[in-house]
Amino acid sequence: MIDTVVKKACIRSFVQLVFVCLFCSCENMIEYSPYKAGVKLPYKDLNIKALEQIQARSSQSFEPFVIGVFGDTHTYYDDFVDQVKHFNSIDTLDFVVHMGDITLSGIYREFLWYSEIVSDLKHPLITLIGNHDFLSNGEYMYREMFGPFNFTIVYNDCLFIFFEDIIWEKDVKDPDFDWLEEQLKNSGDFRYRFVFSHIPPWSGEFSKGNEFYFNMLLDKYDVDLSVHGHMHSYYLGKRYSSGPLYLTTSESKARETFVICVGEGGLELVRDELK
Repeated sequence: MIDTVVKKACIRSFVQLVFVCLFCSCENMIEYSPYKAGVKLPYKDLNIKALEQIQARSSQSFEPFVIGVFGDTHTYYDDFVDQVKHFNSIDTLDFVVHMGDITLSGIYREFLWYSEIVSDLKHPLITLIGNHDFLSNGEYMYREMFGPFNFTIVYNDCLFIFFEDIIWEKDVKDPDFDWLEEQLKNSGDFRYRFVFSHIPPWSGEFSKGNEFYFNMLLDKYDVDLSVHGHMHSYYLGKRYSSGPLYLTTSESKARETFVICVGEGGLELVRDELK
């Protein structure tokens, strides 16, 4: 009788020990939910760190510079890796901007995969938030991993405004046009003015009123170029009778990169098709 009790106690202790060992050994392997919002270092405040690098290089007076632009990588990881490699081959880049939709579903693992891939990029990278990145808990993960949605920088006497204009996934009717106008109105005089946002104003998410108002603001405050993603196809041109030049970047699956050369005599776009 005593032997039986002792054997049962030993078996119970052994099972408990095995369970504890398995739990501890798998602690870093188990992802309890793909929708969790906790972000592990070193992927934190990436935009803030990039902005510090960019501004440290900036000149108080205008000097020509070159920036790379791409967007809508979603889960096209092989093509995405090739885009990063191509940007690394361009030594003249001052920095790179990703136009948003770094994920397909806004889940934790997609944010980590994106950050792991761009960790190989040798140029400072600014990442905007796209509408897909608002899905699940994406907006919280983006804020932890990159920083604020809206921000501005001045580089080589040029104003850059990075503007979050998501509507449907945020369940709002209008982007924060008050913030956008405040940045444009109080920014001072610059050689060039740029606005970067994920969704272009002619996309279906914008009402006709918002489309008109967005372009009117950019026209009123003499914006030179407005850059967007979202449409998954390349466009460059004067979309309206007045207002800035508009650029939309294609998705990563199209295997293209875009380089904006900002010079004394104006702006030049280089569109590279990857093999």
